[in-house]
Amino acid sequence: MSDVMLLEIKGVKGGSLLEGAKDLIECLSFSHSVSMATTDDVSNGERTTGKADHGDLVVTKYVDQATPLLNEKLCAGKPVGQVKFKIGRTDDNKFLPIMDYVLDDVVISNVSVGGGGGKPTETVTFNYSKIQWTFTGQKEGGGKEGVVAAKHDLKKNTIK
Repeated sequence: MSDVMLLEIKGVKGGSLLEGAKDLIECLSFSHSVSMATTDDVSNGERTTGKADHGDLVVTKYVDQATPLLNEKLCAGKPVGQVKFKIGRTDDNKFLPIMDYVLDDVVISNVSVGGGGGKPTETVTFNYSKIQWTFTGQKEGGGKEGVVAAKHDLKKNTIK
């Protein structure tokens, strides 16, 4: 078994050959954050101030056949719809999901390419207005063991 990270964007073909994840974009790393401003002001009855602040989802990948289309979508400056980022494991060339991020109303806000001695890589940044996180537990001997999901609509500031 090995860990794998995959990106799915409608109309953008990647190079994955995994069963259950064919043609998705293979990623090397990612980062994402959500934070909440807090206060120690005794006059405030709550410890939090405001609402959750979502950072963009940032993925790093090798330059591949998806690169031109990602740049084109960024230059168009229009939402690309839904983006799915999947973290999982492989077993007998099959993708087994562990953590899924489903982003809605997505805009590609940055594409940055770099290199120096090895394969060139690019970092792609996704801004969104809705997110769903889904964790799928894996049994020790294989198979799924429970699913936990949560959502946040940033525009409406609602969860569920």
